Amino acid sequence: MEGELQEMRDLVAQLRAENDRLQREQVAAVPGPSAAPPISTEPLPAPSTSSAPVTERLVLIPRDRKCPVFRGRTGLGLEGWIEEVQACMRARHLSLSDQAFFLFDHLEGEPREEIKYRSSAERSDPARIIAVLRELYGCTDSYVALQEAFFSRRQQEGETLQEFSLALMSLMASVRQSAPSDMLNADVLLRDQFVESVIDGSLRRELKQLVRRQPAVSLLEARAEAIRWEREGLPGGVRGRSHSVPSVLGLQYGVQSAPPVANRPQAGELLEVKEMLMRQQEQLNRLTDSLAQLQTNQQRNHSTYRGPVICRRCQQPGHFARECEGGRALPRPRPLAPASSQLGMQHNSGQHPGN
Repeated sequence: MEGELQEMRDLVAQLRAENDRLQREQVAAVPGPSAAPPISTEPLPAPSTSSAPVTERLVLIPRDRKCPVFRGRTGLGLEGWIEEVQACMRARHLSLSDQAFFLFDHLEGEPREEIKYRSSAERSDPARIIAVLRELYGCTDSYVALQEAFFSRRQQEGETLQEFSLALMSLMASVRQSAPSDMLNADVLLRDQFVESVIDGSLRRELKQLVRRQPAVSLLEARAEAIRWEREGLPGGVRGRSHSVPSVLGLQYGVQSAPPVANRPQAGELLEVKEMLMRQQEQLNRLTDSLAQLQTNQQRNHSTYRGPVICRRCQQPGHFARECEGGRALPRPRPLAPASSQLGMQHNSGQHPGN
């Protein structure tokens, strides 16, 4: 390889020397502008080994970083756009005035019109442009409201652990941006909120034990352990799929190593709970039907009764017993039955009139 490079250097030096000699002969032998230069028949000189080495240089052309456009309340968020545009400006090594023009060129719609009609001092300062955009399109919630949203966030039904952790990270980022000072324990709060708010009780206990064993564990490490725990199941047996695990993992787990449903302790408990709920629902339905039938009978009795109100205390019409001011009336004697009916009753009882 070194020999080939040396031969190339010698050939380049020879061609340069020949070119210089031809130029000198042309200048000395040409009498006029229309004469043709003489052609030399001298042999080319031998390659020289004492020529200076040729320096090799590499030219790198950097590729421009594509910067997104900010459209206000649609598309990319303000903070994400600010990070992207600042990275693009650092890659291009722009001056302050060029940075202001770069920011304005990557605005569309309402934000562009807002900056367009600002004063020249604001349009030429990139820091003031970003401040105006944050004032108009930034987060409007207070620091206390953002903290409340973070600490009240729980894992929802059907939400994966990764989605839940990303939601907590986003809320914590908003809290840290609006915080009056730096939050030194933000990572610890983020991890503890994740551990305390997972929907699976068994997983929550496992994560608390992990934090007690390793107090310096981070959110990402705790999340990786939680996902691994959900995929592998409990050490003492196999458990059913949690609501926070994607359905794809549940299908894979059921195909590969899931025992029959009858052997699962939690599945049996769920069946018992379902049966109990069904029996309670049947009892509620019967009670509801009985109550409805009783109300219907009462309405029918009230609708068919058209007589006057009789007081049960004084046996006088026109008022109830609770409104009665008179004395209690003696009960009326029952009317005697006819003699024929009395004889019939005695005959049925085995007695004769003569006895």
